[in-house]
Amino acid sequence: MTDFGRPRGAAYGRPFARPGLVTDCAHTRCWEAEPLAVPKRPLGTRSSPTDKGTLVAQLRPEPARMVRNYQSQNIPAERWGNVRTFTEDAVAVIAPACGYLAERLMVAVAPFVDWVVHVMGMPLVPNVFHPVWIRRYISRDDLGLKDRTLRDYRSLLLRISEALLPDEDAVSFGPLNGQSATAPYSDRELRLLEAWARGQATSFRRRNAGAILALGAGGGLLPWEMQHLRRRDISVDRHGVVVHVRSATPRDVPVLVRWEPLLRDSIINLGADAWVVGGQNRATTFNVVTPFINRTDFGSEPKPVPNRMRTTWLSTHLAALTDGGVLFDAAGLSKAEHLLTLLKHIPTLDTAEHRQRILAEIRGRA
Repeated sequence: MTDFGRPRGAAYGRPFARPGLVTDCAHTRCWEAEPLAVPKRPLGTRSSPTDKGTLVAQLRPEPARMVRNYQSQNIPAERWGNVRTFTEDAVAVIAPACGYLAERLMVAVAPFVDWVVHVMGMPLVPNVFHPVWIRRYISRDDLGLKDRTLRDYRSLLLRISEALLPDEDAVSFGPLNGQSATAPYSDRELRLLEAWARGQATSFRRRNAGAILALGAGGGLLPWEMQHLRRRDISVDRHGVVVHVRSATPRDVPVLVRWEPLLRDSIINLGADAWVVGGQNRATTFNVVTPFINRTDFGSEPKPVPNRMRTTWLSTHLAALTDGGVLFDAAGLSKAEHLLTLLKHIPTLDTAEHRQRILAEIRGRA
């Protein structure tokens, strides 16, 4: 059986490094006790005349309902009727091992399948999800999607490709925005972001905005990691503040001194089991960080982007000559190239000597 929790190959975009049920996972409605096996029969067909349905019938009731109730607003009814069961089967295959809600998967997969089949003329076979088709679809100029959304869709589609076509060779994908790394915030921008966090209209918003900024710019955490933190995962003592990340890459991350006061203020009076980001009884969802940011009050501050915060945190450590191996572990990175791409933002370190030193330090710890 294919290990649906561990995608393989550098061509498959952002990894879904969650091989099983995760404690406090916000996506348990889409997780199954066991991943679904790719059927020998064609996708979108029943295994017997008495089946209740296709692969979707094997999902839990809630994600199965989400998949079946999806209605495309942009695909003509006749075309959608032609690809519907095939699309539902493809989504059902990866839904158990994916951190996105089943409805979100349908939003990404349905227009892609419609395009490959009805525009490009492919039959309804697994090769619809060949990486070459995915690359051509994502590179279209008429999708009207933001770079971040395109990256997410590409990862989701490649996740299905990996499950249905495990023997296909990897296909290279260039950066969607032509940049190898997101530029870090300047010191002035960071001061404005702190004003954004501390200047929210309510104490609830100030606490959440402060936590997101301190965890991102001060600890390099990703949104997925932020939203699964509880107060008990943050240690505060006379030596500083340490965040105990319990995601797919568990690690301890010391928070930069600059951001310690903001994080302390954000978690004050929180109980040990309280979420660090979100309300005490928040409704779990596939992402609580970005929707919260979009609802906050904005003035002249730059847009708070968690990925830029993480890049800023990494760049700060590189500029301070933090040991490459230590930084590699604290960041939960898997490839040395992730650090090397940031050196262009650190002019004093952008030399072959520094690149070789960082690589040597990381390899020495492998």
